[in-house]
Amino acid sequence: MSNAFGLEGKVVLVTGVGSQIGIGRSIARTLAREGAIIAANDVIHDDLAMTVAELEGLGAEVSSHLADVSDRHAVRAMVASVERLHGRVDVLVNNAGIAKRAPFVEMTEEQWRRTLDINLGGCFNVSQAVAPIMMRHGHGRIVSLSSLMGSPWGWDEHVHYNAAKSGIEGLTRGLAMELGPHGITANAVAPGFIWTAQSTAVGDSLGPAGLEIAKDFIPVRRIGDPQEVADVVLFLASELGRYVTGQTLLVDGGITLGDLRKAFEPLTGSFR
Repeated sequence: MSNAFGLEGKVVLVTGVGSQIGIGRSIARTLAREGAIIAANDVIHDDLAMTVAELEGLGAEVSSHLADVSDRHAVRAMVASVERLHGRVDVLVNNAGIAKRAPFVEMTEEQWRRTLDINLGGCFNVSQAVAPIMMRHGHGRIVSLSSLMGSPWGWDEHVHYNAAKSGIEGLTRGLAMELGPHGITANAVAPGFIWTAQSTAVGDSLGPAGLEIAKDFIPVRRIGDPQEVADVVLFLASELGRYVTGQTLLVDGGITLGDLRKAFEPLTGSFR
């Protein structure tokens, strides 16, 4: 364990840590290895318990907080509990989110609102609850998970997801402006195609077969690992990222550069 990141003894609240093959759990594990105290959140009891047990197995100091981030009252109670247990919140990682397929013309208001309430509303709720604590201490880091589909790309049958993730990036810029004078940075991380439980869900995302096809259009020619997203979050949450704020960092293997060679090969044979 090194001190390069300055996270030893820092209190980090990470939402949505439950998924076994997920970015949230990887983030919590990565920051714990740097000596952070982890306040772990999820909405599913058994999944949260598994993550907490894994972190405790690493020797981390960790507390468990079951709450739906779309519920403002539950979030306020959760953050109050974190402060009561640990005295402060130094870093917030807004990771909780869902992605459910729904064709736009058939999308119900409930589907629209649920996705925005969790993905965007959750970031708002937890950030608003945590900000006064950070302001009192004159220091803080807020890192929120956006998406490739919330920044440069659109995603068919996921209009609600696009809107929510784009909103997170706007929220991040606003927080950076308003909270910066209090010593608080706010940034977002936008993962591309990453091997997670969400991306491999056939009904709601690409699924394993779709990911295999996608990697041929990624300049580095592979799908990302949750650890590679966690490493970028680590940078932004640490002292190494202290002069970065209001930014969205793409972690996409370069797919947004537009490697069209593979797409045109059936027509041209090759560009070489």
